[in-house]
Amino acid sequence: MDRGSGVGGTIEDHCAGLRGFLKNLHDFVMLVSAPTAIVPRASLAEWASLHAHLVWVYDGAVSPQGRSGRVSAFDLTAWLIREGRVVVKLGERTWRAGPHEWLFPPPGERWQDFSADARILSVRFRAKWPTGEDLLPANVGVKIPAACCPELLRTATSLACFVRQQFPRAETDLMQAPATLADYLRLQTLFSGWLEAVMGVLTDEGLVPAHMGKIDARLRAAIRRLDCQPLAMSFNESTLARAVGLSVSQLNRLFLRQFGLSSRGYFDRRRYQHALTVLEESTRVVKEIASDLGFSSLPHFSAWFRRKHGVSPREFRTGRSGL
Repeated sequence: MDRGSGVGGTIEDHCAGLRGFLKNLHDFVMLVSAPTAIVPRASLAEWASLHAHLVWVYDGAVSPQGRSGRVSAFDLTAWLIREGRVVVKLGERTWRAGPHEWLFPPPGERWQDFSADARILSVRFRAKWPTGEDLLPANVGVKIPAACCPELLRTATSLACFVRQQFPRAETDLMQAPATLADYLRLQTLFSGWLEAVMGVLTDEGLVPAHMGKIDARLRAAIRRLDCQPLAMSFNESTLARAVGLSVSQLNRLFLRQFGLSSRGYFDRRRYQHALTVLEESTRVVKEIASDLGFSSLPHFSAWFRRKHGVSPREFRTGRSGL
């Protein structure tokens, strides 16, 4: 007699059905328990005040100058490690990534060390509220297998190709490069696609985008003007205050309350951050960097940089990897 025969089917059929049920139950439990970020909702007008743009994109070998050392990272960064490896340290935390992995290293004063054979697709970008808060958490530090997010590679590759073709002479800060309106609009379209892909991937990882805090509308207008002002252009507090309907003292009171800096200090911080980035990541001569920041002479720029960093620009560049 067949021991598995009967109206209800064989024992093997029942076991297979039970195994299938248990697998489906396990998959459901894993799905509902996976971390899901609650993306904040805001008005379109509020989202429009987000200051988001591409800073730089690069696809190739890591230069010897940027291979190993301490970096002052003010922007958000994403690296696809094509070949080789990288180690990033910030405080007590360490991140490692290898081939076919995306790494979003945290901004700040971090140490990074790429292997000699490293090749990367690097996207540096800014997504910041007028209040000074980054859209993404400051300690992002996320590593993701590239196979899990093909849209990141597609959008980043499109960005890199466009920048390489349209801005072949640009270096480290794309926003300083001259461009036509058509180039600007195309770049923003490509960057928006990249940012959308990034936010989709990172919210799936459980990261919650920051919501803009309350800010005076006049201060927001002043910040927008300062963030768009060319770094080489001289800054006039009276002109800025008048443009947003404030006196100079009222303007600076708002800046001090929000940032702990005057309006002039806020703009000067932009120049200082730019100087650090270019000194660290480019081979441009110091005199050219000084000119880009509006300094009429190299000694004037060197004295300004020394007051802020304690060393001259040349000393900073030569001794960076030994800090």
